[in-house]
Amino acid sequence: METLKKQIKWRRDKRNLFIRDCKNSIDLKISLEHESFLKKLSCGVDLADLNETEKAIFLEFKKLDFLTNLKLKELSPEDFHLGMKILDNELGAQRVRSSDFLMKKFKECSEFFIGAYLGDQLVGIICGFPREDYLLISEIAVDCRFQRRKFGEKLVKKFEKVGFREYKKINVGALDNSIEFYKSLDYKPFLIIQFKNGTYNIEDFADFEVIQFSKGCMELRIKECNLENLEKLRKIYSKANLQYIFTKNR
Repeated sequence: METLKKQIKWRRDKRNLFIRDCKNSIDLKISLEHESFLKKLSCGVDLADLNETEKAIFLEFKKLDFLTNLKLKELSPEDFHLGMKILDNELGAQRVRSSDFLMKKFKECSEFFIGAYLGDQLVGIICGFPREDYLLISEIAVDCRFQRRKFGEKLVKKFEKVGFREYKKINVGALDNSIEFYKSLDYKPFLIIQFKNGTYNIEDFADFEVIQFSKGCMELRIKECNLENLEKLRKIYSKANLQYIFTKNR
């Protein structure tokens, strides 16, 4: 799979697309009709999947040295700390698990730590580990300089390809800003509500279909899955922590 190098930028006006190699000061202009291909190329393509017109543009870009490899592969031990840096930079306080914890999991099951490499540069990471009868996506992040190129989507699909060899189900706890992302990848949501034991009883959730109930934790089936509905429920159950959990079966 190949994509545009990080120094290749492009923009459009009313009639044309302008491509610039910011490192080598090379400029190129092509017709606006090729915008969909440029968007596709920015996300990574295989030459064999292109039509004849797209192949011609692709090969011209290759001659101009505009392209680089995009690889999704198991994170190397040497790149582990680079991956943790991406998580720190992009997730910050939203990080769920520490680097020390993930290092222990990396040593146990490194196949579930996958990096997105633009050339030799690590630009994104997804990591997870087994939990009981399913595989958990623990964290995922893409360097902000390379977002909006569907690298996150490709990381999830690669994680699924590896994970479904051994596990029948993948779960992930969605941050508020990733709810629509997992919906777009056909993950199915349920709502988890965690609270101090005794704060709520099962009767407090009579309007929901209860999947599982235990001390201090409820799993509920939901009809609507969006941030607006989640915020409404957070006001109703203000003494609890609410989060959508997304799941996909093999």
